[in-house]
Amino acid sequence: MRGHIDAFDLDTGAPRWRHYNVPKPGEPGSETWRTKESWARGGGTAWITGSYDPELDLLYWSTGNPSPDFDGGARPGDNLYTNSVVALDPDDGSRRWHYQFTPHDQWDYDGVNENILFDRDGRKLLAHFDKNGYWYLLDRTNGELLRATKFWPGETSWGDVDSKTGRITVKRTPTPEGVEICPGPAGAKEWPHASYNPMTGLLYTPVVETCAILKLIPAEFREGMAYWGGDAIIKPEHVRGGYVKAFDPLSGREVWSWKNRHPMMASMLSTAGNLLFTGLPTGEFVAFDARSGDLLWQFQTGSGIHSNPVTYSVKGKQYVTVLSGWGGWLEGFAPELYGGTRGSSVVVFALN
Repeated sequence: MRGHIDAFDLDTGAPRWRHYNVPKPGEPGSETWRTKESWARGGGTAWITGSYDPELDLLYWSTGNPSPDFDGGARPGDNLYTNSVVALDPDDGSRRWHYQFTPHDQWDYDGVNENILFDRDGRKLLAHFDKNGYWYLLDRTNGELLRATKFWPGETSWGDVDSKTGRITVKRTPTPEGVEICPGPAGAKEWPHASYNPMTGLLYTPVVETCAILKLIPAEFREGMAYWGGDAIIKPEHVRGGYVKAFDPLSGREVWSWKNRHPMMASMLSTAGNLLFTGLPTGEFVAFDARSGDLLWQFQTGSGIHSNPVTYSVKGKQYVTVLSGWGGWLEGFAPELYGGTRGSSVVVFALN
């Protein structure tokens, strides 16, 4: 499909505007779709909640991969505005600026991950941890790239990103025979959110260290049928583990790192009490010292955690809750755990 972002009237439910993430012929960016009709089924769907800055009155939304996923020959060009963050006017949906993380994506890296808005040293910033293994720091007033930093622990064998310009050097693409590419289609970080703590001044992210064999299998588009243009093979031997990592956003320096034997697939929750909460694929709900990375506490919930920890207060008492239970494309990021307890529970803790 041709991905889009819609706005609706809160009182009546009537549609107000629609922003297509893939331009049609004649619109700005359409020159990046060089094959006739490829734009009409170009992908670029938006499947993560956007962010809003009330002072700038800007809505920030990230977009997914172009279609077909692995066959770039079917859609030559950079394929704007897929794998991008778009800054939209919330009144009419017009695009103020964009930044594309992975032009001409051939690895199913999307670009849909959340955009973290924060202010430091008088600048309005946006941080985005991308599936391609790099995190990006942008000026959110105009989309200027300030830095691209690799957070994937090993070689990103698909390609390299220049830290200053964001320019990509491609190293490997899917082949008919199949080739190992890192990260795999689950990315160095999937949809679970990273976090920024204004008290520590650090960004925290989960990391998935899983590679894959990517195959190129050109396919004819048929409505209602899968249109991958290839295949991804992920076996237990492609899994190298996972991390929780903390970064200084101004320098790009990694401040601390905690290694786990399985990929990390739960969101990060940082608190004013100098704690960082997240969940492990083996079911432990854990708390780290947000400054040092020391593991302070853990509780076994009974199933892998693939969700977002939440904290809230009721009548002056503070609570932390998490959903326990596997879901989603488990075989894509942690196939060694496939067949484990799925679980379906909400676990709540009170802070003393």
